[in-house]
Amino acid sequence: MKKMGILVFVVILVSFVAAYAQENEPLTFKDFIEGKEAFEENCIECHSLEWPLAKITDRAGWEETLTKMANTGAVLSKKNRRQVLEYLVAKSTFQTKCSVCHGLERPLEKNKEFQEWVTTVRRMAAKKPEHLTEEEIQAVSGFLTAKGEETAL
Repeated sequence: MKKMGILVFVVILVSFVAAYAQENEPLTFKDFIEGKEAFEENCIECHSLEWPLAKITDRAGWEETLTKMANTGAVLSKKNRRQVLEYLVAKSTFQTKCSVCHGLERPLEKNKEFQEWVTTVRRMAAKKPEHLTEEEIQAVSGFLTAKGEETAL
């Protein structure tokens, strides 16, 4: 009986560890692409995308918005919710941080691969040290990779 209890405890512990690890995995540019797709596919069901694309807020603001949308019936998997959140946070970071030095139209008109965007964003960030963290450089690069030609801010 004691061995069964230990086995059950170990199985539960492994499940929690696996769930935690999955939730805290580093984001890839594919997460931003999937986040953009989930955002467009799910949010368009209830409203246009103009308002959320124009909105600029921080992580807490986007968390609040996604919670409000979930409370009114929006359904996203846990993974998609995280991807949408990160996509929207990256969008807001791009809008607030990059607009300090230049307009946003030119980068939005360009299509590059993720590593090309990382190189470009790092080059831009070097002109204003400490303006963007490495995490923000990766996020903005992921957003710019995912944004596609149709995204207008």
